[in-house]
Amino acid sequence: MQRVVMMRFREKPFVCLLIIFSAMVLLPLLSGCSTTDTAAQKKRAASLADLGNAMTAEGNARGGLQKLLEAAKLDPENERIYQQIALAFRSLGDYQLSLKYFRKALELKPQFPEAVNNMGTVYLLMGDWPKAINCFKEAAANIKYQTPQYAYNNLGLAYFKMGDHKKAIQNYEMALRLSRSYAPVYLNLARLYEKKGDLVEAEANYREAIIYRPKDPAGHMGLAKLLMKQGKNEEAKASLITIIKEDPRGLEGREARKLLAELQK
Repeated sequence: MQRVVMMRFREKPFVCLLIIFSAMVLLPLLSGCSTTDTAAQKKRAASLADLGNAMTAEGNARGGLQKLLEAAKLDPENERIYQQIALAFRSLGDYQLSLKYFRKALELKPQFPEAVNNMGTVYLLMGDWPKAINCFKEAAANIKYQTPQYAYNNLGLAYFKMGDHKKAIQNYEMALRLSRSYAPVYLNLARLYEKKGDLVEAEANYREAIIYRPKDPAGHMGLAKLLMKQGKNEEAKASLITIIKEDPRGLEGREARKLLAELQK
């Protein structure tokens, strides 16, 4: 039987060559289709992730999370999508699921200081100061981390929560050495000094925060309340009016209206 088959192939060499040639042409085409499909999936995943992040930023964390989970199904090896899912769960207050997805991101990319730092913020929210501090230290020490001031600011906040004001100030100052214009550090320093009773330093830091973020209601609110403590009501009114202008429908805007009404009685 084998001999008959071989004879038939010898009798039709052109047909054999045609079969071989067709296979050589089709294989790359099939491979190309697979590559094209993968690229399209990744592009679709990126679009869904962008939409999910935008929805989360606008306050629709649940809707944003659904889009991010869809994106992860399309691009399951993308560590950044897992980090974004973790952040969405953090905003929803589901800290265990947030940690789960941060770990997924770190399994795919162990050298991912942004995820390590953000995972530390979850431990911070949970009140687990030692684990939070370990995460922040690890992120800050990573030479590839382009914004280590975030980790040092978070370290300062963790030590502040623990009641260690000295270490908190050291880390806040380190953050400012790396980025003098990083406004959240000034806010945290202001709150620390206010708690210590050093109202002069507290006011100075609130004003620094406002310089770098003039439209951020948080700095104006902190300053307004501090000024009211000192009986500087006219100065406080100016800050409250700014808050109402910048955050007319927000929580701080509503609080500013109440405080302003009290001052105007």
